[in-house]
Amino acid sequence: MAKAAQKITFQIVGIWLSLRLLTSLAAAAFSSLKPFTEIEKQIPVWPPAQNLLAWLERVLIAPWQRYDAVWFERILVRGYIAGDGSTSFHPLYALTSWPLYRLGLNATLSLLITSSLAALAFFWVFYKLATLDLAPSESWIALIFLAIFPVSFILFAPYTESLFLFLTAASLYTMRRYRWGLSAVLCFLATLTRQQGLFLSIPMAWWAWEASGKTLVGCKKALHGWLATLAAPAALLSFTVYRIGILHEGRVDFTSLQSLIYSAIFSSSNYQVVAGQAFRWPWQALATALSKIIYHPENNVITNLILGIAFLAAFILAWKHLNIADRLYSLTVVIISFSFTTGEYGYMSLPRHLFIALPVFIGLAAALRKPWQIQLLLTCEALGLIFLIYGYVLNGWIP
Repeated sequence: MAKAAQKITFQIVGIWLSLRLLTSLAAAAFSSLKPFTEIEKQIPVWPPAQNLLAWLERVLIAPWQRYDAVWFERILVRGYIAGDGSTSFHPLYALTSWPLYRLGLNATLSLLITSSLAALAFFWVFYKLATLDLAPSESWIALIFLAIFPVSFILFAPYTESLFLFLTAASLYTMRRYRWGLSAVLCFLATLTRQQGLFLSIPMAWWAWEASGKTLVGCKKALHGWLATLAAPAALLSFTVYRIGILHEGRVDFTSLQSLIYSAIFSSSNYQVVAGQAFRWPWQALATALSKIIYHPENNVITNLILGIAFLAAFILAWKHLNIADRLYSLTVVIISFSFTTGEYGYMSLPRHLFIALPVFIGLAAALRKPWQIQLLLTCEALGLIFLIYGYVLNGWIP
């Protein structure tokens, strides 16, 4: 038993290290095709410059300074400023990177270290989560499906994904074990990392209902479970109070549902980051994306829709292999993700938003059992992974 655990630990570290190296090498190579930052324009990828530290920064750090990564660097360096868009992002990712930055490390490097370590922890916890429903060999396949899903490179970028998904997987695992206190803390921290942590209240409520014996009379037995469902909303409320009460950024607006969402759940300065964003009915958002593809086709929109449809197909395949809590959680993620539109961009970041529906990869491993099916999916995923790194580094795809 100990040898088996040691073996899987080495395998998890192996795939994590391989992906860390692969994503770094690919990002550095692609950045030479279209230098974006000043240091990329001044220093070539090869040969190494005489100033080794500057060359390492150009090769290992600069290619990741794109899109939201720039926002996280700003938050880490100067903190939140009301009205400038920074409060669109929840604080835990920057807070966990702050000690490294205070030690004198480059801000983006601090964020990258946090992401990389959180990705390793996430892989390990996700594997443990998968073993609750699958045999060890199938759990390993589920991890591989997840690890090379095209958008998974974001786990190694200066983004919140790896920290958020580690906390999400850990909370899903602990609520399955009825460890309500720990699960509540994890849900709270997940929501302080990203707003989508709110979705964790749904599986928490289901497992509390299970622990109650599915009767109203038995709810008292699972009181701690029901209280734990409040952890995610409490985290969101705490950040909203900070935004409005401490930073004095606007107020909660009850004039319409859209106004309420973009003042209580999201920052009112979200539009500083992406203009035109809104929540619509899924069919309305889909119509906007299709209209964009027909009349003003762009690679960004097409890529998002193709990956979104592919994930939806995977969800359908996985459905019958998921427990009710995982179905409810994943369905919520899918519906909300397909409801989020960004106007001129149609579906921006759609595959990244869908990626947090972790149980889908577990159900997919249970659904695809033939070797050729597994090999075909892994090949498509690997090609998609390289393509999205290429798009991200060249500013051709917005994650």
